[in-house]
Amino acid sequence: MENDQLSVLVIDSDQRSLSFLSALLVNQGHVVQAASQGKEGYISALRDHPDVVVFDPAMQDMPAVEFLRKLRADRRTSRVLSVALTGTADSAQMAELLAAGCNEYLVKSHETLEKLLALIAGIHPRLQETQPMAGVKKKNRQGGLLAVFLSAKGGTGTSSLCANIAQNIAAAQANVDVAVLDMVLPIGSIGSITGYGGEFNLVSAASHSIQDLNGQYLRQSISPLPNWGFRLLAGAPDPESAYSVDASTIPVLVRAFRQAFDVTFVDLGRSLSRISLPIILEADVIAIVTGPDLSTVTLTQILWNHLQLKGLDSQRVYMLMNRAVGLEGLGKSDAERMIGLQIQATVPYMGGNMTLANNQHLPVLQKMPNDTAAKMLDQISMQLLDMARKVHG
Repeated sequence: MENDQLSVLVIDSDQRSLSFLSALLVNQGHVVQAASQGKEGYISALRDHPDVVVFDPAMQDMPAVEFLRKLRADRRTSRVLSVALTGTADSAQMAELLAAGCNEYLVKSHETLEKLLALIAGIHPRLQETQPMAGVKKKNRQGGLLAVFLSAKGGTGTSSLCANIAQNIAAAQANVDVAVLDMVLPIGSIGSITGYGGEFNLVSAASHSIQDLNGQYLRQSISPLPNWGFRLLAGAPDPESAYSVDASTIPVLVRAFRQAFDVTFVDLGRSLSRISLPIILEADVIAIVTGPDLSTVTLTQILWNHLQLKGLDSQRVYMLMNRAVGLEGLGKSDAERMIGLQIQATVPYMGGNMTLANNQHLPVLQKMPNDTAAKMLDQISMQLLDMARKVHG
């Protein structure tokens, strides 16, 4: 293959559109495979390993979301650039496809065809090295990791753990750009932990034009927090503003974070909904935080059973027991038996140290460097990062 040649698979049930786009890409010097149906295109993708898949979501023989999920689930096609090229704009369809792993959603027009050609040209390694996006630093192989924190019950310290683990990674990995997206609804929680006082937040970002909601915009809008080292997109400041967030923008926002930063942590708190579930299923690692009390463990078991039904692989789950409220409760082995998952780490009871650090808006490892639990969090941080890197490939 020549230096600037890429392999492109085009899937479109409209023969005129298929022929036109295939010819256009061939004229650009790319190697093109064409398919008129989703199943035919999927087989071609597994066989030919294209660099890019351009598809019209109006597939007659299979749902486009199913097609995307199959691509992302197979090692041979999981990293392919996928572009939906549709004849009609549909915000609900766009949100669904982006959540399933689509890289770009375009409506057919002369202008979007130019954008498509630029996207395809932009993934060529030589072009990426010589023409980086303005304001976006060059990614290393670990770029784009996504880690989600969630729990089945409030009061387990999920947000505190998310913020402190993100801080540990930012401090220990100087070459890794870490970001945190606070998706705790209806009121964000990490802003109050870190002392963030800015006005830019989830509501601001979600109200931005979807066409311009990208990695460059995020890097220009959020800066590393003092003492914490990571970039924070704070959650909604109040329930009223949270209700205004358009759910269809959330997959776009998550994709923009993955474009812009090496590691993104998403704090979901105890939120499990149609908005949060696609983020969970997309994540490289899911940190499920439970507690030692019977009610929390029981709810965690229900949560895990639900996520299994949705197709979540246990190899991507990092189960964490946080003794946030005292020494009483179930032991690790009893909780594991009930939940049906191995608990990878247990955070010892910290007394009031975590609360004190939160009240002073300081990382616990910085406030109490000799605290046993703080040191344990440092180890957990590296384990989570290693796990995400392995899953990411």
